[in-house]
Amino acid sequence: LAMSVEPDTLENWRAYSTDGHPVIRNVQEALLNRDPETNELVGELATAWEQTDDVTWRFTLREGVTFHNGEEFNAEVAAFGINYTWSPENNFQIYQYVGPDMEAKVVDDYTIDVVTEAPDPILPSRLYFSPIPSMTQVQNEPETLPDNPIGTGPYRFLEWNRGQSILLEANPDWWGHTADDAYGAVTIQEVEYVFREESAVRASMVVTGEAQFARFLSPEDNATTPQPLTAPSVETIFLRLDTMHPAMSDVRVRQAIGEAIDKQGIADQLFGGGEPASQLVGPSATGYNPDLEPYPYDMEHAAQLIEEAAADGVDIAAPIHVVTRQGIYLRNDEFAEYVANQLNQIGLTADSEVIEIAQYNEQYDLNYHDVPEDRGWIGTNPHGNEIMDVSSTAQAYYSCDGGSSTYCDPELDEALDAA
Repeated sequence: LAMSVEPDTLENWRAYSTDGHPVIRNVQEALLNRDPETNELVGELATAWEQTDDVTWRFTLREGVTFHNGEEFNAEVAAFGINYTWSPENNFQIYQYVGPDMEAKVVDDYTIDVVTEAPDPILPSRLYFSPIPSMTQVQNEPETLPDNPIGTGPYRFLEWNRGQSILLEANPDWWGHTADDAYGAVTIQEVEYVFREESAVRASMVVTGEAQFARFLSPEDNATTPQPLTAPSVETIFLRLDTMHPAMSDVRVRQAIGEAIDKQGIADQLFGGGEPASQLVGPSATGYNPDLEPYPYDMEHAAQLIEEAAADGVDIAAPIHVVTRQGIYLRNDEFAEYVANQLNQIGLTADSEVIEIAQYNEQYDLNYHDVPEDRGWIGTNPHGNEIMDVSSTAQAYYSCDGGSSTYCDPELDEALDAA
């Protein structure tokens, strides 16, 4: 499989990420997964679940499951894994997607209760996000977690040649070989993920037989492959602005940036199709508002807004950096360059940069309160909202303490808490 970017870690809590998911979710499993056709939650390591009171969800666990190291999967292991992954003390990046804090408790050998500090009707969707790690590995060999994942899944991790490839092999002891509810059989015996940043290179690997699958190809490269496949994405590509910045702290400047981007043109010319978004989530998410309209594309009005802000003393010359993570989505480098050029045309001072994944994530994960005023980032990222509920998006990106938030308005926080 020719992939566009290499994961920065294979720890279980990174399984929700675009780059980590294809590897980790074949090695490790969560209590729940999703039906690939209906998108409904289905059992994986859990076989049944129900809400027993306002703050308690009970999960019946699958019996006869073992980890790749021989460790038995049971209620103790499941509860430990959930509490480890969603711990506010560990504060892994996935924690930003939690609602009320949760605690998993053992009921019996194959039953756990997950208790939340306040009612959380979408808790099962959150637990779909987090596969269960090996308890003995976390306790005894934590230093091996980033590059030697141990799970219960259909594939076992073999090796990671940094910068080159990750190798998996079929797990002969996987519970799904004999279960009727496994949603597929293992027929591929060995999998090698290789990382090639250029779309044309990934496509040519398929054409020459060097790879059987290439992900995230450009439209023209996709058309040259033996079996070109396209599908709509749940991802929304957005600009995240440092709102503490001397220029972007002004709402007129932020509106001008929104109006300076030809969204339909970019969708058609760079991404092979799509439509302008009016909000961070798409129609698949509960809370999507069909009545919102995207910002119009209006360079003249955008320049006028910048002039008005400058006349009122806003420092429109403060440097803005349009940054993107290496290989995060198709043609992200071209998009970042386009945005910077558009901003310069309306009177701002901007440049663009593609940043290596670990360095980018370190900066992207800084909360509003920790971002220097002069950083001046506009991050270009995709947002998928696989939880399918706008509450997680609002918590992560719009609340003062959100894990990915560069915006803070106490009045909005109050409204989000009330909701």
